[in-house]
Amino acid sequence: MLFYEIGYNLRTPLYKLKEEMPYDELLGWMSYFEERPVGWRDDDRTFKLIQVVSAIAGGGSNRKPWDMFPTLYPLYNSDRKREGTDMSTLKQSAMFQKILSAKGGVKLDVD
Repeated sequence: MLFYEIGYNLRTPLYKLKEEMPYDELLGWMSYFEERPVGWRDDDRTFKLIQVVSAIAGGGSNRKPWDMFPTLYPLYNSDRKREGTDMSTLKQSAMFQKILSAKGGVKLDVD
């Protein structure tokens, strides 16, 4: 069934996948769809809206995202969570220092 899912989402007929797609690329797509299940963006957006509405209503929700939307489990419980997305890590990077020292740009207030 995974072949059909990949074909459907890539809008590619299965015979083309089998004949033309290299095996390494197919494995890459399989891994991608395991870590990012189809529909996760819509589910994540909906979950965040539910959080906002419940906070405004005064209730607040302690439910985990994957309790409501199983597609979100791989995102929030991945062993390879977005490494390096922490702002402190970004501020320590060489690229960030180059951005700060760029000439003719807008001066950033980073703290």
